[in-house]
Amino acid sequence: MTGDVDEATNARFRAELRKQLGFLGRTAKLFDEGHEDEGVRLAAVMRVLFHDTFHPKTGKPNSISLLTHLGMREGCTMLATPPTQLADWRDFLAVKIDLNSATPSSLLPRLDLQLIEIPFSTWWDSDSVRAKASVSRRRLITNAANKDGGAHVDRKLERFYEELMHANWSLGITGNLTYDGPPPFEQGVTQYPRNAHLALLRQFAYEVLATAERFGWS
Repeated sequence: MTGDVDEATNARFRAELRKQLGFLGRTAKLFDEGHEDEGVRLAAVMRVLFHDTFHPKTGKPNSISLLTHLGMREGCTMLATPPTQLADWRDFLAVKIDLNSATPSSLLPRLDLQLIEIPFSTWWDSDSVRAKASVSRRRLITNAANKDGGAHVDRKLERFYEELMHANWSLGITGNLTYDGPPPFEQGVTQYPRNAHLALLRQFAYEVLATAERFGWS
């Protein structure tokens, strides 16, 4: 816990942790019901839980995460998606093909995986997601929250984030099909998933919720 925190403040932080985990679970449910843009709100909650910021010159904290307030962040164990021999985005995501959809190729979080225990610092800071570029959970979560509408919107997104949004490194579909009516997507032009960033955020939320349940956070 940071500094001397009295019992009442600690109780408030514990209640806040339960509240934020509730937000995460309810938002994840909305995502699973088809509201994939809820992914950036998952990012906002995970930023509240985990992200500490410091003044670049003095090193003094600008903002303190909830887990740091509770003394839980350092030495924390997280449940994580296990790496495979593929060692790329397919560790985290599956591909869905629907030739009757306007988005014939999309990506799904792998919510059926058995997770493994790793240190928090590895979970948060290591470049675990390998697509066109390798990025950490921290970078993806903070970019979604700070720049893509989770809590704030910037004029320009980071390049790695745009590459995740456009996903031309994954499976594309080039249609040459005949439909009874107008085709649901443009034929002859390769269509790539547009939701990799959101599906990854949902996968991270799955890991966080599983961690909270396993280790009794709430």
